Amino acid sequence: MNTREENTGKSLASRFKHRFVYALIAMGGRGLAYAFLYPLVFCYCLYPSVRAKSRAYITRRFAPRSKWEFFKHTFKLNITFGRCLVDRAALGILGKAEFLSAPDTRQKCEALVKQGKGVIMLTAHVGCWQSAVNCMQFLNKPMHVLYYRNPKDNDKLVAEHKGGKTPFTLINPAGPLGGVPEMMSALNRGEIVCAMADRVFGNPHNALEVSFMGGTWCVPYSFYRLAAVTQAPIVIAFFPWEGRGKLASWVFESIYVPDSGPHKQHYQPQAQQFMDALTQFCIKYPYQFFNYFDGWRNHETTNH
Repeated sequence: MNTREENTGKSLASRFKHRFVYALIAMGGRGLAYAFLYPLVFCYCLYPSVRAKSRAYITRRFAPRSKWEFFKHTFKLNITFGRCLVDRAALGILGKAEFLSAPDTRQKCEALVKQGKGVIMLTAHVGCWQSAVNCMQFLNKPMHVLYYRNPKDNDKLVAEHKGGKTPFTLINPAGPLGGVPEMMSALNRGEIVCAMADRVFGNPHNALEVSFMGGTWCVPYSFYRLAAVTQAPIVIAFFPWEGRGKLASWVFESIYVPDSGPHKQHYQPQAQQFMDALTQFCIKYPYQFFNYFDGWRNHETTNH
């Protein structure tokens, strides 16, 4: 296993702190857990190593003019991330969440599923994606999520809080061939594959360079190649946090990728289209971008 895989999905907080927050949710709901986040996140933000994790994004997104401005943006980003994680846990512990999606958005997704070619849902490490994948039962199709579970991840999946079964199947990108055979099989059965398209996992040579916030960022190209081979439509979807226990869906127009052969550069337009959509998300929801590493400098996956 390489360094990127060892650090991907690694929790910052200890197992004890996670369990303590779970207990707060069980006793006092989201409000009590949210209140605990303020001193916790403030203390974390005092550590230079923690501030460094989001420095690249905050510098490009906000261009802070002082150390105080930089600290303020860091705190807002991390407190929002904490709320998303609290809501994820609360969905499992309390069984409550409000998924805000317009009827036409649902109809659009249902129509794509009914085509029978499968659907590739591409999202990113933004907003409440971890909660959203637990709220897709209305599509009435099995869902498979490409997800690396780091042994040092101290957080629980939503279903694990009640000892239940997840409403989706996990595909391990660290497995043989990066999970591609499993994804192809699911798509050939007309099912849904959900993946994060904003980070490179594994071999950095299997990546495309795209423009993002005034610099160069690397993303995987395999999802676009997979769409070309299977003729499954791609849906770009993000799930912003909209307040206590609320998450929304922001779905872009579907993409049909022509089969242009195996060379990755042929799929540059689709990869850039995804990153352009992610840019729009970051403009509207500036404190919900949770890639805690400098992807502009080294294009490596370094944190969850």
